[in-house]
Amino acid sequence: MPTKRSRRPLVAMLTPALLSTAILGFAGSAQSASASRPNRATPMRLDRDAAMRPDRAAPTRRHGAEASTPARPPTVAHASIIGGAVAQAGMFPSLAYVVDFQGQFAYQCTGTVIAPSLILTAAHCVENMQNGATFSPSGFRVVTGAVDPLQAGDSVSTVLGVIVYPGLERRFDNGDAALLVLSTPTSAPPIALATRGQTKRLAAGAAATIVGWGKTAYEQTSLTEQLQSAATVVQARKWCRRNAPPFYPRSEICAIAPPSYGTGVCQGDSGGPLLAPGPNGETLEIGVSDHVYGRCSTHHPSVFASVGSIYSWAQTWIAAYKRPAAPPAPPATLPTGPTPQPAPS
Repeated sequence: MPTKRSRRPLVAMLTPALLSTAILGFAGSAQSASASRPNRATPMRLDRDAAMRPDRAAPTRRHGAEASTPARPPTVAHASIIGGAVAQAGMFPSLAYVVDFQGQFAYQCTGTVIAPSLILTAAHCVENMQNGATFSPSGFRVVTGAVDPLQAGDSVSTVLGVIVYPGLERRFDNGDAALLVLSTPTSAPPIALATRGQTKRLAAGAAATIVGWGKTAYEQTSLTEQLQSAATVVQARKWCRRNAPPFYPRSEICAIAPPSYGTGVCQGDSGGPLLAPGPNGETLEIGVSDHVYGRCSTHHPSVFASVGSIYSWAQTWIAAYKRPAAPPAPPATLPTGPTPQPAPS
């Protein structure tokens, strides 16, 4: 069965002192990852707890070159998320660290800045996927522009609202995307989103990058305090349908990293981006981390909601929350002209 990248419960090693430093002194303590909440599915989603999902069949190995041999990029350079490397400051300036405080528990996901007031993440990070109830916006804290979000001086915002993608199919985790509306606009630069046409043109074997604050090993119990990134490879839709069932080729992307099979997403990465180079060399977000298989097995593909399938919806909200242009600044000096003359008497 696929393991949903579930929102990751923050573990006991996250001290109240660190929380207060990073999350505006919010009073809440993180508990063990084994703790469960009655209104949340048992985590094997990527970014929430990786909850085993009964809706999806376990991936099966099939004979034949197409099913057994995933595409490889022309040149494979793997970082060495699971199997990743610590991101350097400024490498991924649009990444967002998302924490949801609910009573005595804190749940962590990853996201991206797509507008000064909007964070793109996974729907399963912001709502109960069994009954569709969204989590209270007041519980969320979002840190932007940071590699280590538990350091003083990071940009932290509360959340005014939660917007779930209307095409979400909860039973199958299809269309797993949502937006968080920040109460304070961030100065972090927005990531460029891939259009439907760009994601449709993705070729099997295209090099891509996964980024997030998730576990670096399934057994990990401490926090991943620094942003991680790793290389992966986009796979053909037909291969994904055979090896990541049920797979929705119009709205999902799958990726795996042959020949080492050493990288993949895990709990805490949910909502994080799958990145690829754009036609002009710019970085595009092509996918939103959704789910994995087994115990975050890197020998099975990671599955992402295709950004192309939600592009129009996201652009509608970006336009709606665009800040009005600032009025032009007054001139530094008065314009020159004829000397004023007294009015005739």
